[in-house]
Parts: sequence; structure tokens; C-alpha cells
Amino acid sequence: MEITVQRHGDTVVVGMSGRIDAFGAGELERTLKDILADEELACMAFDMTDVRYLSSAGIRSIVRTMKILHRRNGALAICALCSYCRNVLDTAGMISSLNIFATRSEAMTFLQSVQWERQALDNWESMETADSPIGKFRFVPGENSPSELKVIGSIADVFHSRVDETRIFSRGFSQTEYSIGVGGLGDVPDDYMKVLGSMITIGGTMAWLPTDGHDLADFLVPRNDTGSVMIRTPFNLTLSGGFNEYIMFESTEEGGTTLDRLYRGLFLLARRRRRDFKGVLGVASWMQVSELMAGTMMRSPVREFAPENKKAITDPVNSDEWFKRDVLPRHRNVSCLTCGVGIDLSCDLSVYDQSGLYNAFYIDPVTAGERGHILNNHAAVFEQMHMPEKMVCLDKVVRDVSAKAEFKDMRKLRDNSRVTRAFLGVSYIRKLVRDDVGWQGTAEIPISRSIAEKRYREEAEFPLVPQKREAELNKFQRFLETQQAKLGNKD
Repeated sequence: MEITVQRHGDTVVVGMSGRIDAFGAGELERTLKDILADEELACMAFDMTDVRYLSSAGIRSIVRTMKILHRRNGALAICALCSYCRNVLDTAGMISSLNIFATRSEAMTFLQSVQWERQALDNWESMETADSPIGKFRFVPGENSPSELKVIGSIADVFHSRVDETRIFSRGFSQTEYSIGVGGLGDVPDDYMKVLGSMITIGGTMAWLPTDGHDLADFLVPRNDTGSVMIRTPFNLTLSGGFNEYIMFESTEEGGTTLDRLYRGLFLLARRRRRDFKGVLGVASWMQVSELMAGTMMRSPVREFAPENKKAITDPVNSDEWFKRDVLPRHRNVSCLTCGVGIDLSCDLSVYDQSGLYNAFYIDPVTAGERGHILNNHAAVFEQMHMPEKMVCLDKVVRDVSAKAEFKDMRKLRDNSRVTRAFLGVSYIRKLVRDDVGWQGTAEIPISRSIAEKRYREEAEFPLVPQKREAELNKFQRFLETQQAKLGNKD
């Protein structure tokens, strides 16, 4: 067996070739003992490109190294496994507990993030902070890449209950890591169309609330996204491009801060601190919630269930049949994994594609008119789990909560839900992007038009659809302009 050792900054790459049997494992152990004598070393990669055999002795070497590095707040990454070695690890039940990557480049990228996390924790006390009337904020730098909001379908299709099989998108779990919308799971349309409900995907998990009358949520944590189980959705908003900033929030208000006030604080801080803030925030989080107030969609928004009066399901004459809004807390003192989007109506939203805004957001005059913002947040709800004092990586804590805490529920959060502590991943959305991947429709989508425009215009059973669409778009635009003017006058 041949072993090579290369150092890249604070990370060591151990290359191997040949057989890691009892003899090879002994050679590997002697090499690792020398390397790990450096107690400052916390990150290591095993490049197994040329390894064709792995025994239980080799697995013991992997496990031992992994445990040592974990105690140093580091990690072991394994890359370029052949199919036989991977099957051996799978048979031993090790795949889910190891960091396995296809290439050395992917492994090094992962270890760089681990090194960044260690450095951020070491520098925790020097991070930027801000005190406010609602609580204390601490800011951890995130990724510099531009963030986008990918929009699948149109919320208008949901609120006008015109979803059918041609308006369903099929997406893999890895394609919707942080998203909210309406959806379901099932192999064929008969399995999911009539029970579509509110959904959230966060950190590779999915929770949804079927509209089957039982009012019980489903939760799925796929160990391996093989593509055989697909998310079905007519409308979805996905955060894309990574989080530009992480924020630790601790409320100083008695009983916690409402979600509405927390977003107002985030908007204010973003306007003061971030040049990349244009008016739309994407937020995923682990929240400690003292009072959870939920809004529940009770019927699938499919065409056959559409109200006979032809009005939207949100219209006051239909709303009580379609939605249940909590007036008392549904849950108290729970941990929530959340994903959501907010629009600050005091910003100049002309920088965004207007049809994209229309596709993505519903204007509820009752909640948006006076508050100056539009919020849409969903949560997977768990039994309360202890939240560490210091956190810098949202992906890691999301996986931790979903794996260790007991799942209770999934709900759309009302803005008066109360938060005591939260660790937030914030995306300062630069643009809204139409996402057509996995579209089930039979007609070709023209490149020059938005999905909303095409779908309004193609509905032949409504002769006045074009005029109706124009009226709704104009109403939406006037609302945005009025709110911006109103809030500008307040300043």
C-alpha cells in the first residue's frame, strides 16, 4: 500500500492506493499517528482514488481518525471512493455518519467551511453586534455570492384554485434545500393532487400538511436523494445562492418578540448596514418559539375544488372555508426550523421584475396595508431542544435539530408568533428568477413571457382573462406604489 501526505494550509490530505486490509491498515495507522501528533490539526481528507479494497480494519482507522478530529472541532472528509469500498461502508452502516464526496475538490471545499466555522467561533466576541428595542443581534459574515429567489409557478394559481396536473412541478429534495410553498408527496397525481397543502423544505428535509381533513403533518428526512421520491408543487419559493449573513438574535421583550417585529428589525438593520439589500429578504432559521400562531390551508387548491362563486379562496366570502387562523397559540415553547421571505415595501422595488413579484407574493390588505411589509414564513415544529450560545453554521444546526429533536407539526406561521431566540441565515435577494425545472405541463413555455402571464392568457374558459390579469397586475402595482409613498411620508 502506498500513502502520500500533502498539507494545504491548515488541512492535511492523505492519499492512498492499493488495499486497506489488515496489513494496509497497520501502515495507515502508523502514518496517521505521526500526523495527528500535531494537536492543532483539525481537518483531514482521505483521497481514496486508487483504493480498491477496504476491510473492517480500515474502517476502524477511519472511525478513530474521525473521532479525534471531532474532539478538536474539526472533520474528516473522504473522497473518490470506488463502488466496492462505498458498498463496504454502506454494509457497515457508516455512510450516513461520514462526510463522503465524489472529488477531492468537493472535500476541500467542505473542509474550508469547517475551518471557517472554527475561526468564526474563536472570534465570536469580536463579531459586530447591535442592540435594539426588541433585542440583541450578533452578525456573522456569510457568503459573498449574489442571492436569488427562485419562483416556481404562481401564487395566483393557488389563490384562484386553478391547479391541475399540467401546473405541477416535480423537484428533487436537493433542488429545494430551503424553500416554502404548496406541495405534497406521491408517485402519481391521484396520490397527491387532492391533498396538496403547505410545505417547507429545509436542510434536505421536507415537512408538509396534507389537506386530507386529519390536520396532521408529515415529515421526511431522506438519507440519500436518489430522485425516486419527488416533491410535487404548483408553487414554491426557493432560496438560492447561499446566505450572505448569519444573525444570532435574543429577544429582550417579555414573552418574546413577534415575527412581525423581528422582520421589521431585520429590515431596519439591513437598510442601515447592507448595500446589497434591495427590499427582499430570504430567511431560514432555528427559532425558539414561545407562542406559535398558525394559519392553516384546509383544502387543496385544485381546479375541481374551486369556489362556485368564482372568487379567490382568500376572498372574505370563501376564506373561512379554506383557511383556519389561530387566535390562541397552537404550540408553546417549541423549537422551529423555519424558512421564509419578506418584502420591505418602503424600498424601491422597481429593481425587481414586477411579474416575478406578482408570481411570488400575495397581497393581504389586512396584514400588509399598515405594516409596510409582506411576510410568508413556514415552520417545521419540534419539541424544544437546547440552543447553544454560539452558532455560525445554519446547515449544521438544521441537520442536528432534524436528526435529534422529536417532530411535532408543520405550519405556516402567522406574524404574531413570538420568538425568544433565533439563529438566522439571511439572503439579501438580488433578483427573482423563474424556475421551470421539472414542469409537468404539455405546452411550451415562451421565453419572453412570465409564467403568470402565459397561464392567465391560456385559460380559454374565461374570455376576459387577459383584461382580468391586467387589472390584477395594475392593482398590485398601485398597491406597491401607494405603500412606498405612504411610508415615505411617515419618514
